[in-house]
Amino acid sequence: MRPGAATSSTRSAAPALRRAARLGALGLCLALFACRPQSTTAPSDTGPVAWIDADPLKPAEIPAAGASSRAAVARLDRLLDLLDAARFTGDEGAREALWTALGGAAMGRGPEATREAETRLLTEALALDLKPDLDDDARGFLAGAITLLSADLGLVAGSEDLSVRVAAYRNIAEDGHPRAADNARWRLYDHVRGCLAGAAAAVPDRRLEVAVHGLYVREDSLAAWLDDRAVHAQAPWPPPTELWGLLGAERDALAALPRWRGALARRDRDDAVLQDTFLAALPAARDPAWDLQRVPAGTGRKDTLAPVVGISGEDVTVDLGRPGARRSTRGAPELVRAVEAALARDGRGAVLLVAPPLLPSPALNSIFRTLLDARVARIESAVREPRLPEGTGDIVAALPLEVVRPSDHGPAAQVLSRARVRVHLSGRGPRLAVDGGWLDLLPGPSDLDAQLARLDRAYPRERMVTLTLGDDVLYQQLQDLLRALVGGPQRRFDVVAWTPAAAPPPADLPEKSLAEARRRLDVRANLFPRTASAGLVLPAPPPGAPAEPLLPEGDQKRAEALALGFVRCLPELETPLRAGEAVDVELRFEEGRLAGVEPKPPRTRVPAPRLAAFKTCVEDEARGFRLREQQASVRFTVRVRPS
Repeated sequence: MRPGAATSSTRSAAPALRRAARLGALGLCLALFACRPQSTTAPSDTGPVAWIDADPLKPAEIPAAGASSRAAVARLDRLLDLLDAARFTGDEGAREALWTALGGAAMGRGPEATREAETRLLTEALALDLKPDLDDDARGFLAGAITLLSADLGLVAGSEDLSVRVAAYRNIAEDGHPRAADNARWRLYDHVRGCLAGAAAAVPDRRLEVAVHGLYVREDSLAAWLDDRAVHAQAPWPPPTELWGLLGAERDALAALPRWRGALARRDRDDAVLQDTFLAALPAARDPAWDLQRVPAGTGRKDTLAPVVGISGEDVTVDLGRPGARRSTRGAPELVRAVEAALARDGRGAVLLVAPPLLPSPALNSIFRTLLDARVARIESAVREPRLPEGTGDIVAALPLEVVRPSDHGPAAQVLSRARVRVHLSGRGPRLAVDGGWLDLLPGPSDLDAQLARLDRAYPRERMVTLTLGDDVLYQQLQDLLRALVGGPQRRFDVVAWTPAAAPPPADLPEKSLAEARRRLDVRANLFPRTASAGLVLPAPPPGAPAEPLLPEGDQKRAEALALGFVRCLPELETPLRAGEAVDVELRFEEGRLAGVEPKPPRTRVPAPRLAAFKTCVEDEARGFRLREQQASVRFTVRVRPS
């Protein structure tokens, strides 16, 4: 696996001391390294090593394998440079010169040939380190070369192994011998480049997670970004330009050495293409200067890093924060094409809408028409939440709003079409409808909270809401409504879907219809009080039969847990029951599988359609349930009580 290969994000590496102890790949080399002579004699050919400073892409004389110790050190340095020149530029001349000096052609190609060459070079380095006639300068180079090649040959199975390898390169680049530091820089360059290329090819919501592994060239641990912690406690993602700057820093360090400028020039075109691809693929940085509504921590959902559409006054910017951002006045036709292009690049159909909370209704209508025309599937309304610990800034979170058009016939659209709760938001406030019956207008937040609390009890199984918008809605009204519906850790609903083609409620609703909707809501809510309960009623054994339990202990506990879910079906009766009255549901099992559900009519007369709705609800709650130990046929009753 090449040093730059991006790996899946697991828990980040431990501190440097623990990682140093995990350099198992270097164990053999370090053992041999420790066995070198502890004292040196004066070299037979005095003076410094005659390093070869020629461009590795150009011919130069290489000392023979059996040369003096000083010449052999210079030979090892040149071969290491040829290896990197062949590896990172693909130059045939450098490759041919390397293998000629090593004494023969490679047995394999690609990574296999690279490992073979590195193994031969490591063997030479270890043999040289045992020579007693080398000075400290030569030994400093050998120490760096042995560590470098050993790290190359070590196996990388995950993020922690990768951090150990890159830490070895970084130590040599920063504190090692100059003749080994340049080769370490090439490996740091390759690591960053591999992470950035891997990020550009990853699925959109994982691109930053992959790219951030490039930070190993300067960080000992990525725990601040990748640990499993609350989003408010994570370090902010570095901007794409900062991540690309890691690659530029390694290039600049290599460019300071004249012999590597030719190799870098060979990399210019590929790196320029990668730069364009990487900056276009990665999500835009979330700007702390955005004018967003600030809400308590935990209100919004995690930012999915979708493309950003920003609106401020008359100006709309698509792909805000990216190099190719498109700006125009709101309502301009080219904005639709720009949003379509952003969606095509991202592939998820979502945008993050960045807008000031006091955005007026004409601007909101305009930007929503643009997003609708561009066939956006989800609008994520950006909000700001405090970061942890307090006083360390804010994060960007999202209040999601799905978009369902009349032409949508996918599974999600079909499920949403069956939503029983609907909200119409106008400038006067929200109005709720349940099962087609409209309720009173809710002008204030406290009115809405009270109505939603009642709705929770009347429709405990409903997790979806459809939404229509009036032309006079302010953006802050929409955000406040989304906060009430899908915001907070204990959100009331999972999905709010905007259905722009649905008709708004009549301007004047008859008091009789409002009263009927209120009565129905009250009846349903009263059928699901906090005291509602359910339990098993098991038949007694036949006379004379041994008193054995009908169900094994494990199956009985599971059946009791299932029964508790049936209380959520009581509102489907929509008929007030007498105090203490219960509804019995007979369950029949064959070979452990549920074979029949039969609710028994209570003493209070319940209309047949409502009893059928109750039965359907129970069947939904019991779908997939089976007895694991009881295989013989069995019947028992679940007794459900509102109080």
